[in-house]
Amino acid sequence: MDGPVGLGRALGFVRCATRAFVAEADASGEALFLASECLDLEALFAELGVVPEPVDVEVSAVEALERASTELAGARPFVPLGLWAAVQALLARAVR
Repeated sequence: MDGPVGLGRALGFVRCATRAFVAEADASGEALFLASECLDLEALFAELGVVPEPVDVEVSAVEALERASTELAGARPFVPLGLWAAVQALLARAVR
């Protein structure tokens, strides 16, 4: 079924964003804060029983979150509103 696959890919991209934020050189600590928010998102996916689909890409954290958002848009009927809102809110903070 396409919906759950899209959710798994979205989780894979959130994990990519987490790694990218942790690896980012940021003296202000904002990147680590965003990484912790990614971990919160991962927990939301886990509560839904989503199995992550590994994605092997080297992209920025923002691009990974954009790809996660795209995957969720493609699986819209299966995406709880709270999960959608959390991803969009994190993406909005990350692009600032």
